[in-house]
Amino acid sequence: MPLPPLAMSESKAAMMARLGLSGTTGEQMYRLLLDEASKGRDRLSYDPQNLTTYSQSQNPPTPYKWDELQETKRHSEILKIAQAAGPYTRQYYQMGRYIRGHEEENWVAQWFLWHCFRYRDNRPRASAPAGGPVYQVKPAQYWDPVYGVYRRAQ
Repeated sequence: MPLPPLAMSESKAAMMARLGLSGTTGEQMYRLLLDEASKGRDRLSYDPQNLTTYSQSQNPPTPYKWDELQETKRHSEILKIAQAAGPYTRQYYQMGRYIRGHEEENWVAQWFLWHCFRYRDNRPRASAPAGGPVYQVKPAQYWDPVYGVYRRAQ
């Protein structure tokens, strides 16, 4: 049964509550969903065919950011993530599937994909304890929230 959409800007806690995820099993399921979205993010981030016309003219470095990608390419990837869902995550994508006019949508896949981009693009994760050193992230790396590490850009 589809659930009402959750705004992309909502927190992890709000998403987990909406999907009924809690405890260790809920965290594991959240990680699986995030992992599937991370693979979608990587597919979008390294193919120049996904860039907007303006972004193509600017020749941005990979990995590409959310705002540099065509909306139709992001939408196609959202549907691809949901359609290729594993046996454990499929039910959660079904909760986010709905039809608007003639278009299929999936707010669960969209939320996870957007959060993968958000944390990689906008969150350097260079935070340190108060007064501690702040480490700079090399431009050739990006934060991967699925694995909690910096990854080298391809």
